[in-house]
Amino acid sequence: PRSTLFPYTTLFRSAMLAMLMMNAALAQDVDTVDFKETEKAIEEAEAPEADLSAEVGGAMTTGNTDFWTVKGTINGGYRWEANKMTLTAMGLTGRSRADGDGDGILSDPERTVDRQLNALKFDSNLRYDRFLGPKASIYAMGGAYIDTFAGIEYRLTEQAGYSRSLVDNDTTKLLVELGAAVIQESRVIPDPRPDDFVDYETIFAARALIGFSHTFNENINFSETIEAYENVLSPADLRLINRAALTMQLSDNLALKLSNDLYYDNTPVEGFRKMDQTTMLSVVASIL
Repeated sequence: PRSTLFPYTTLFRSAMLAMLMMNAALAQDVDTVDFKETEKAIEEAEAPEADLSAEVGGAMTTGNTDFWTVKGTINGGYRWEANKMTLTAMGLTGRSRADGDGDGILSDPERTVDRQLNALKFDSNLRYDRFLGPKASIYAMGGAYIDTFAGIEYRLTEQAGYSRSLVDNDTTKLLVELGAAVIQESRVIPDPRPDDFVDYETIFAARALIGFSHTFNENINFSETIEAYENVLSPADLRLINRAALTMQLSDNLALKLSNDLYYDNTPVEGFRKMDQTTMLSVVASIL
């Protein structure tokens, strides 16, 4: 019986040995493929990106007229994987000596009076985006706004929404955003105070934004955003913010920027006008 089974036993052992060698080779190949794919994924993963820029501009005159105005902004962002944090802040202030008697000339007594504040505005936003793909994200944002000369002591805004890029290529970008916002607004109290004056209000608003940017060549870029807030409980309360800018690159880190910021409030604080606008020529420095 031993002589009868021996060839089959030998054949069985040879087959088992061959299968074990094949399994070992297959396992080695799988491990090699997995390792290479993992290494490739790590190499292709987007590295964190940071950017930071600042700009400042202003005007000053003395002599027959006497005033100065300065405006500065900071823009920064940090992106990692599918997340991005963005910070923007703008400040504007100015002082002047007033023509108190309205004759169009600063008299010597008027020149001895200290310059009075004639502009004070601050606007800042901190935003988080979670990207759903290369062209879409959901966002949450908090903002603080002060505009004393428009009757706004402070305005706090919390909002969330959806952002979608419609065009995104080397020269042109176009995006739209839709969201909802809760606004807490405290207003400057006039003196004398009217009986029906409301100095604080919570506003529930719908938000929409259209942003456009076009690069004409390696040195010149134009951008514009139109942002709207509509009070859902009082439709007449509509606020619009339009920002347009033409930027000319001077070097890798410096640019010259001509900008116009327009703020429109259809129902302004009583005693104040509906529209404010600021046009400024400033120098932009890219820090990161």
